[in-house]
Amino acid sequence: MSTSLRFLATMASAFLLLAAARAGAEPVPTATPVAAQPAASPTASAAPTASPRPLGFTLSGISAVTFVGQATAGGGQIAPEAPGFIAGAPLAPNSPYDLFSSAPQVPGYAGVAFIQPTLTYGFSRFDVGVTAALAATNGSTTNAAYWSENLSPALNPHLGSTVQPYAVVFPTHPGDDFGQARRLSILQANVATADGNLHVRGGWLDLTQSDRFVFAQPALTSVNPAIAYAPAESLTNGLAGTDTWLPLSTALPLHGVDLVAKRGTATFELTNAALPALPGEDARMTMGSVVLDRGEGTRFSAQLLHAQTSGLPFITTVPFGTSPAFVPYPQGVLPTSTLSGQRQTIAGLRGAFHLAPRLGVDAIVELGRAWYDASPVVRPGTERPGGFYHLGFTQSAGHGTASLDLYRMEPRYATMILPYGIPENQWSVSFAWPGQWLKSNYQLIDNGVLGVNRQGYRLRYYLDKGPLEAHVEYTELRQIEAETTASATQDGFIDGFYLPQAVDAATFGRQKRTALWLAWHARFGDVTLDLVDDTLYRPFVATHPEDVVSYEVPQGVLAFAKHLTPKLTGSIGIGRYAIKGAFAEPLDLRERLFFTGLQFQQTEKAQFLATLRRTAFGGRTTFPASPAAPDFTGATLVVEQRLRF
Repeated sequence: MSTSLRFLATMASAFLLLAAARAGAEPVPTATPVAAQPAASPTASAAPTASPRPLGFTLSGISAVTFVGQATAGGGQIAPEAPGFIAGAPLAPNSPYDLFSSAPQVPGYAGVAFIQPTLTYGFSRFDVGVTAALAATNGSTTNAAYWSENLSPALNPHLGSTVQPYAVVFPTHPGDDFGQARRLSILQANVATADGNLHVRGGWLDLTQSDRFVFAQPALTSVNPAIAYAPAESLTNGLAGTDTWLPLSTALPLHGVDLVAKRGTATFELTNAALPALPGEDARMTMGSVVLDRGEGTRFSAQLLHAQTSGLPFITTVPFGTSPAFVPYPQGVLPTSTLSGQRQTIAGLRGAFHLAPRLGVDAIVELGRAWYDASPVVRPGTERPGGFYHLGFTQSAGHGTASLDLYRMEPRYATMILPYGIPENQWSVSFAWPGQWLKSNYQLIDNGVLGVNRQGYRLRYYLDKGPLEAHVEYTELRQIEAETTASATQDGFIDGFYLPQAVDAATFGRQKRTALWLAWHARFGDVTLDLVDDTLYRPFVATHPEDVVSYEVPQGVLAFAKHLTPKLTGSIGIGRYAIKGAFAEPLDLRERLFFTGLQFQQTEKAQFLATLRRTAFGGRTTFPASPAAPDFTGATLVVEQRLRF
């Protein structure tokens, strides 16, 4: 048994032994749930009466103050690849970053504060509102950008703001990346009819509706403050404390104009907005969608997106642009080229319905079609449309739900290359997981289940709403088309993870994911075990050893959470993340995590959180030019005070 599998088995055994040892104590339904559960009304007559819509001026909003303190030590604070990485080289560092989140760990202190008021005036037939923000940062720019709440747009380097003096550096002492900034800005203006059937917004906004295989807002590159943590592909119902401490944002906002109209069971949305982009670049999308929601799980939708980029040409890690090159690196043959003038259109249809109501069987069908082109490219006329296909079946019986999903995402589906914010939004190496795209690019769609040029299936079984909850998943995906130095130069051809092979040495890769989440809601608190194991394998021919991909990524978190009082929640836990095998070069990296935290619901509108993380990163360097070990340790303290008004 491998070290990684032995680790997973040990953690699972520890969880089951703990549950067995407490079997004599009668478990109770979750009084302190890991995830929020809707409260049922005791009687129909107890339902609250809707209050009349206020007229005139009303003021609401949120404010928060966050302190981040981080200390690190060890040779891994400065990776051997640091000089090239700072200059924007494709070879990313082995350290110093957190494997669970890909956020950099650097020493320093940062303070982040903002107040975000919304002023609304209610007329008899419509409302007019304006949202503003006053935000400030002081201290370590890296810690402010990656370890606090998602920064206000005017200060956020991930959205392209240059107000905060952030730059990729490898500080070894507090103060090496010091900066400060403050801005007062108008975030959004909106007008809505009194009945809510028409709503127009302008400024920074989140979409009201979107099918994520057509468009998904860019994921955060920062780590939201929390008192518990989980692997990125966790099956959890919710982390400890999320019943009252919800993240202020889960994705980067868009900047533009949005209209939402409702009529009966139909909701229409039309959006024109700028996407996050590098300074000097512009990416913009126009999108329309219609959703027919018949209730009780029956929903039909159609969506159409067109996006385009303009601005200065940029160098990225695909070879179908101009001046293509295949550069040999320790991690394999890395392609580069210069891209500009990209155009992407995606159309999608989705239906969710009861297939066999008496048997409890539901179905979902998702169909997408995408067209891509760029100007200029190395091989004009090689563009082709790509498709996305998803067919899913779900059967519920009692507290259990079983599902089967079949997926296919072709190598030309939603392949627009979108670098954003800062030259290096993600510090993780190319073999870090999950990582469907190299470097700081994101895809227009959600690639969390599968990436481009993949097809396969996913099996799941969920057992919920009891003293013992369990979620299990098995996913297997395979490459659709071989990625070679010839196929990869076709306009819009992308493989989300592997690097190109020689034409006469092409092989097909395979990915497997196994995940398990267990929650025991006992009288003494909530115990959760969160396990994910990813394996990647691509065979190679003897004459091309640089093509080898064969490694395992086991991740696990064991946590305990308890409501110490009705308003005070505490948590404690341990975790481990490892990478072992080969991605053209030997891989042997690991991180140990310890965390604890407290969350206090001071009043109905005031909350306080304090969390402490300690990590230990170790292994052997994958950079042949340096024999130095990448080992380092880090301690992170995050304290936040929120107030709603």
